[in-house]
Amino acid sequence: MKPIRPFLLAALLSASLQAQEAAPAPQELMQRLFDPKANEEQLMEAVKKAGMAGIPRQQLIEAKLVWGLRNQDSAWLTKILPELEVLAANFDRSQSAGLKSADEIRSFIAYTKALQAQDKNDEAGFKSQILEAIWLNPGQAQIFTQIIEKKRMEAKMANLKVDLALVITTHDGEATTLGDQLSDKKALLVDFWASWCGPCMQLMPELKKKAAELSKHGIVVAGMNKDDKDAQAVTAKIHDEQSIEFPWLIEPAERPFTKLLEIESIPRMVLIAPNGQVLFNGHPQDPALWVALQKVNPDIKAP
Repeated sequence: MKPIRPFLLAALLSASLQAQEAAPAPQELMQRLFDPKANEEQLMEAVKKAGMAGIPRQQLIEAKLVWGLRNQDSAWLTKILPELEVLAANFDRSQSAGLKSADEIRSFIAYTKALQAQDKNDEAGFKSQILEAIWLNPGQAQIFTQIIEKKRMEAKMANLKVDLALVITTHDGEATTLGDQLSDKKALLVDFWASWCGPCMQLMPELKKKAAELSKHGIVVAGMNKDDKDAQAVTAKIHDEQSIEFPWLIEPAERPFTKLLEIESIPRMVLIAPNGQVLFNGHPQDPALWVALQKVNPDIKAP
């Protein structure tokens, strides 16, 4: 199973060449503009310094666009929508940091409008704008259709309930249930992983951080192993190697959760309410996870 990439990450590949293609501009400033780890404050500081250094305004707007796409921040994309429209109307390929055409900009404008329509539960508007995005930028069709797949998944999950009484086992062979693990807490966040899944193992440190932080807000984090062979031994081994201090579970061989939740790839995280309702089902690095967590407890802050 291939891991799900964070949404729209591939859309940023064309902008990854900004440093090389923007030779006239100081390379360090360009790297700060397109730093994937930058928060909003750091981005705006980089934009300010780059503008003072004479980097073209077009590249500054492109940096804002890439940041909004990378962070899946619909509010941010809506905020810069007027700038994107100006950019599309005056696009100069020679001044670009990585984007290739005005239609590529317009496709992201349409995508932003699709997000706006989605927030308003405007089904017709969403379909119209997302299809416009695909039409304008067919090379990124797979990226734009991800939001369609995500929307459909959310609709399915809204009508599902996880069986919290189903008997499963822990890493040390004890019988338990998700209900037992949830107890009287506000929600349960289950991370589905396997030892053969490279990205799963790479994200173990982040999983441990989530477990420690979210426990302060009444949310239980649990790992759910999906290894097909020697699951008990593998789960126990990883538990000890990673010094896990939170629930470490094994999915039954019949894969009841995998089937119910349509888990076709891992890593995958599922946020479950005390009544079994699915509040989130997606990649651990999808920003929508933190939106769902903040609905459970507004005090939770995204990293």
